[in-house]
Amino acid sequence: MDNSLFPTVPVFLDRSSLDQSWGFRLQGGIDYRLPLSIKKVSPNTPSHNKLYAGDGVTAINGQDASSMKHEDAENLLRNALQIQLTVRRGQLAAVRPSRPPVKFGASSQPHVNSALQNTTTPNNYRRF
Repeated sequence: MDNSLFPTVPVFLDRSSLDQSWGFRLQGGIDYRLPLSIKKVSPNTPSHNKLYAGDGVTAINGQDASSMKHEDAENLLRNALQIQLTVRRGQLAAVRPSRPPVKFGASSQPHVNSALQNTTTPNNYRRF
């Protein structure tokens, strides 16, 4: 994908207290194998008319977001009164998963369905 088609825009947000919501929903992260992006923006919040659904987040407070875990990005956002995001406008469409999200970890073992292990059931029927 040619990223030059999507301009990089700095976005400055501030809020009065840590209890106030930033007003956007973040999705993705390296642990979800999706780039960080803005999924939803709530009206009448600090991010209203500054961030838009589909904006790809390239940096948070100057830190590269391309290799950032979702939880690390959340912690940076949660513990700040002011943030600077660098976004690419309209880079990504909001992902609407058909199943719950799967978090990938370095040590995660693949789940093997017991029905595929060709084991016998309590009634001694063989599963195939």
